Amino acid sequence: MFQPNIPIPAADPMPLPGPLWLLKTLLLVVFFLHVLFMNCTLAGGLTAVFNAIRGRSERHPLSRRLSADLGRALPVFVAFTVTLGVAALLFVQVLYGNLLYTSSILVGVYWFSVILLVILGYYGYYYFSAHSGEKATIESIIVLSLAVICFLAIGFIFTNNMSLMWSPQKWLAMYRARPSGAHLNLGDLSVVPRYIHTIVGAFGVFTAALAHYGTLRFKKDREYGSWLVRRASVVFAGTTVLQFLIGMWFLMSLPRNVALIFFRDGVGVTVFGVALLATLAATILLLIGGTAKEPSPLIHAGFGMVLITVALMVVMRDMVRTAYLQPYFQLSRLQVFPQTGIIIVFLLTFVGGLATLVWMLRKVAQARSHQAATAK
Repeated sequence: MFQPNIPIPAADPMPLPGPLWLLKTLLLVVFFLHVLFMNCTLAGGLTAVFNAIRGRSERHPLSRRLSADLGRALPVFVAFTVTLGVAALLFVQVLYGNLLYTSSILVGVYWFSVILLVILGYYGYYYFSAHSGEKATIESIIVLSLAVICFLAIGFIFTNNMSLMWSPQKWLAMYRARPSGAHLNLGDLSVVPRYIHTIVGAFGVFTAALAHYGTLRFKKDREYGSWLVRRASVVFAGTTVLQFLIGMWFLMSLPRNVALIFFRDGVGVTVFGVALLATLAATILLLIGGTAKEPSPLIHAGFGMVLITVALMVVMRDMVRTAYLQPYFQLSRLQVFPQTGIIIVFLLTFVGGLATLVWMLRKVAQARSHQAATAK
C-alpha cells in the first residue's frame, strides 16, 4: 500500500470483521442518514435566524411561527446528526483508519475544536428553543446565529480533514513544514467549492423537506401549510439552479483523472446522469406542486426525488474518494476475516436502531402537532 516516495501508515493489522461490500454499504447508508439530518441542522438553523428576525415584525406572523417550529426541532436535528455522524466515522475508521488518523493529526488543532464547537452549537440551539416562544428575543437570535456559525465552522473543518485524507502525497511535506497540527487543506482547489456545494445543497434538501412538512400542516392549518409549501418550493428551485453552477465549479476543480470517472466510466456516467435527472424531476415536481391552489401530491414525489438525489450524491462522493486514493491505497488489499456471529448481532441491532429512529421521529412529530394544536 505504498507508492514510491509516498509513505502511508500501515493499515490496522487486524483483518476486517466482515465482507468489504457489507462494510462499504453500511458506511454509505449511515452516511446518507447523517447527511439528511446534517442538512436540516445547517439550513434549518440559517432559516430559523432569517425568520426569527423577520418574525419580529407584526406583518410577518407566519415567519414567527416557522422560527418557533424550527426552534423546537433544531435540537432534535443536532442529536441525530451527531449520533449518525459518529456511526459514519466509526465505519470510516474501520476501512480507512490509517488515512483518517494521519489527516486528523495534521489538522489536529482544528479537529479537537470540533468537540467544543458541537457543545456550543448544541447549547445555542437549545437556548433558542427555550426562548423563541411567541416572538424571538434579540438575545436568542444572537445566540442562535452564533450556534449556526459553530456548525458552519464544523462543516469547514470536516471538509478540510476529509479532503486531506484523500491526499497522502501532501502529508509528509505538511508535517515537516509545521508538525504542530495546525494545518488546513486550503491548497486544494476543490476545498472551497466542495464546502460551498455542501452548504447550498443543505438548503436544497431542507427546503424540500419543509415543503413536504407544509403539505402535512395544510390539513390542520391551510394558510400556514400553503405558505410553507409555496416559499419552500420557490427557494428549492432557486437553490437548485445555484447548486448546479457550484457543482460545475466543484467538478472542474477536481483532478482530471477523478472528474473523468463521471464522463468515461460506465458506472460513473450512469450515477451522474441519474442524479441530474432526479434533481431536474424534483425541481419540476416541487415547482408545479408548490404553485397549485392546494398542496399537491407532487410535493411528496418531489421530496422522494430529492432523497434519491442525495443517495446518489453519497455514492458519487465515495467514487471520488476511491479515485483519489487509487494510486496510494486500495481497500481490496485489506485482509478480511468475517466474524459471522458478531455481524448478525450487529445487523439485528442496526435494524432495531433504524426502527427506533423511525418510532422516535413519529413520536416527536406527534408531540409537535399536539403542542401546535394546544397553542391555537
